[in-house]
Amino acid sequence: MRLSLLRLSYLSLVVTVLGFTGWAVSPLLADEPTTPPADAAADKSDDKKPDDKKNEAAAGDVPPPAAAAAQAATPAAAAEKPKYRPIAEVLKDAQKIDGLLTLHRKDEELFVELKPTDFDRDFIVLITIAKGIGQTPILGGYSWGFGDDWVWQFRKSGERIHVVRRNVRFTADAGSPSAEAVKLAYTDSVLFSLPIATKSPSGSYIVSLAPVFMGDLPQISLALPGFSFSAPRSTWADVKGHPKNVEIQVAATYSSSGYQEIDSVADSRGVTINVHYSISHLPKTSYKPRLADDRVGYFLTVAKDFSKSEEEDRFVRYINRWNLEKADAKAAMSPPKEPIVFWLEKTIPFKYRKPIRDGIAEWNKAFEKAGYFDAIDVRQQPDDATWEPGDINYNTFRWITAGAGFAMGPSRVNPLTGEILDADIIFDSDFLQVWKQSYETFTPKGIEALTGGPIDLESYHAEQRRLPPYLRNSHSAHCACNLLSGVSHQLALAASVSAIRKRSPEEMDKLIMQALKEVTMHEVGHTLGLRHNFKASAFYDMSEVNDVAKTSLTGTTASVMDYNPINIRAKEETQGDFYSTTIGPYDYWAIEYGYKPIGGGNAEAELPELKKIAARSGEPGLAFATDEDTRGFDPDPHSFRFDMGKDLLEFATLRAKLVAEAMPGLVNEMTAEGDGYEKARRAFGVLLSSHGQAMYMMSRYIGGVEVSRSHKGDANAQPPFRIVDADKQRAALKMLGEHVFTDQPFNIPTEMYNQLAPSRWSHWGSEEVDRPDYPVHEVILMWQDRILARTLSPLTLSRIYDAEVKLPGDKDVFTTSELLRELTGTVFANFDKLAEGEFTDRKPAITSMRRNLQRSYLRQMSRLALNNGAAPEDCQSLAFLELTRLKSRIDGVLGGSAKLDDYTRAHLTESSARIAKVVDARMSATP
Repeated sequence: MRLSLLRLSYLSLVVTVLGFTGWAVSPLLADEPTTPPADAAADKSDDKKPDDKKNEAAAGDVPPPAAAAAQAATPAAAAEKPKYRPIAEVLKDAQKIDGLLTLHRKDEELFVELKPTDFDRDFIVLITIAKGIGQTPILGGYSWGFGDDWVWQFRKSGERIHVVRRNVRFTADAGSPSAEAVKLAYTDSVLFSLPIATKSPSGSYIVSLAPVFMGDLPQISLALPGFSFSAPRSTWADVKGHPKNVEIQVAATYSSSGYQEIDSVADSRGVTINVHYSISHLPKTSYKPRLADDRVGYFLTVAKDFSKSEEEDRFVRYINRWNLEKADAKAAMSPPKEPIVFWLEKTIPFKYRKPIRDGIAEWNKAFEKAGYFDAIDVRQQPDDATWEPGDINYNTFRWITAGAGFAMGPSRVNPLTGEILDADIIFDSDFLQVWKQSYETFTPKGIEALTGGPIDLESYHAEQRRLPPYLRNSHSAHCACNLLSGVSHQLALAASVSAIRKRSPEEMDKLIMQALKEVTMHEVGHTLGLRHNFKASAFYDMSEVNDVAKTSLTGTTASVMDYNPINIRAKEETQGDFYSTTIGPYDYWAIEYGYKPIGGGNAEAELPELKKIAARSGEPGLAFATDEDTRGFDPDPHSFRFDMGKDLLEFATLRAKLVAEAMPGLVNEMTAEGDGYEKARRAFGVLLSSHGQAMYMMSRYIGGVEVSRSHKGDANAQPPFRIVDADKQRAALKMLGEHVFTDQPFNIPTEMYNQLAPSRWSHWGSEEVDRPDYPVHEVILMWQDRILARTLSPLTLSRIYDAEVKLPGDKDVFTTSELLRELTGTVFANFDKLAEGEFTDRKPAITSMRRNLQRSYLRQMSRLALNNGAAPEDCQSLAFLELTRLKSRIDGVLGGSAKLDDYTRAHLTESSARIAKVVDARMSATP
């Protein structure tokens, strides 16, 4: 079974749903036995008999090296035997590595010297995939366990050393009764129990770290089902010591039966992944934690403080940020004592280094307003540098070639305070190529992903249950960053339209460089602590978006932390910047909240000033909505990905115009003489999906509720919820009738369908197309069905129904009755013209496109009428009424004088019979 990157498999499911800056990977809470590889016999390393294996200890409980010999010794001999083996014997031929912890490396062993001062002291352990396999999530540069960094301690227990992961989520004031209660209620996790190998003359205890790192410590096997860690085939790839940290890299081989085939791996019976561990003391610095506010979007470090009274919210929420301090604390503007330094990895192509460097440095503008000169320093990694990007001492911008078309900007955080300690941005070079393999065909699941995910709670919860257990409750699993994959789609639209318009290479280069800079600014924002803001794109109307005099100062939207679409206009319209070239007003405000020096740095003392800053949330451009506000079923039409402008009707109209303009010349302009037609097919898919996305976004006005995070008393603040104006909902429904619920949704020349051929290659890394001739009815119906399903979803109907109570009686309200009545009229348009006339199979009374749409509508209305969902009962009754009215109309057409074609007569006859069955079933089921 081929594990292709673009097929829906276990691994691609993880990234599609997460898809991501990273996630939490928690160690087992009990001693973890090393799982033997599926092909252990091939290793020729395990000659134990089955009975012997039964008596083995778990990997976390390693027996003392001389235990067997001690048991065999006579009592007299045992009495004379020294407690530990001589240190010279244990460390013979070992290479000493000085650093924060003194290490000794030889062959398959790695020993550590633990001084008495190393015990019961906090260490932070950062894990990075140094070399991956080109399959998500196991990609080179990936930060493993993002959002859940590990705090370890070494603790001596008798003649063993315990490796303990601390539980840092619960706290209380030291010495208080609550602190004792916390100790009783919550425990740390002992991951390993290591025997003491020997003791040095200076009093250090020497233990082997092989049981710790020569195993599946990061639990990568959970993301590689069917694979297990193979110790005999794993080696120490690199071990380095530094005064403040040690860096350990393991070439970890995972074995399987070889049943699965992975395109990017030579032989799946042995998959080697380099795992990098960076270990350092949890720093004790001058850093002062800063309390969070839900109006401003930061990643959080959260603890539950039992010293607080029962009446209080016991959760303490700190924002994640860097320890930035002024060199001159009294100056209004000062450089920092230590800047945030980003290193551009030497793998970045020369032509892309400037927009990336500029994108990182652009954030200095926000820090200047917060009182800092040159808060961020961008440096180039020397070609002869030997340090690894996983080293905690270096923040890097990494350029990888994983073929996954993604970018991520994770940071590593002190889990006690929220202080950011390390950040490594990863940028996949294939973002310009991935789209070429993505739009030859569509699936309902793919269209769902393009339009925000599940639209009802039942489907959403089912999707969450399908996640692997270790991801199901992970915050990062729900807040992953998929910006670059969406940008790939946007650039594909630009490439398709630009080829038809014959844009110059210089203009295309400008477009690419602006895209690179914006994605860089976005990912750097994450490394500064900022979360997504999907409300920022509603800042300007579409004419302002193309006013370069404005956007050069503010960007095309209020924040680069949104997923902003490419700004590309139809012919003869003013074209502004394609992407934001600078950060927006929200970005300045968020950096002010997080980094402006306030008072003495005491978290509680800062609160009054922080509340003043956050109280500006009602100002234009400062609205905030993030991932948990932007699920497929969430109500705010302007909290969405890749939308743009204050008015989504205007945005959808412009996108429809752009697509209609590009469609007729698509094949000729995308297909050069002598080439195949695959580029035309992909471009057709890109235009079709761009049109569908825009219409879906606009459809969210129907039943929409605008959401505000502003608090009571914030200046210019909107109420927490505001129902979308009734006329706007009606306009959205009317537009759907013109551009989606019609038999001619696109300006597509008939002959084009027979020119949309797929690529003809069939080999590893290529995708097979199930149906080479273009499935036009199927694809167009998928888009119609998706938008119709959202319009008739139980949550949409519930919100429209609730609006009748939530708005005063004299206020105009768009009702569920009006929605169903108008929607029926739109889908079954032209019925009045079927009373007479003569039709043929080639010129049917109802076209095939509209027949498919009507069947979809009847299926969804039938489910609603039969209570197959969670819609209000009044809505079910209305659906029943609408179906009975529709049956009367259908029967009238069938009994009329028109000579109907067979397609239409069969369709209407069947539709009438289906409605009759629904009516009978509902009446039978009604008590």
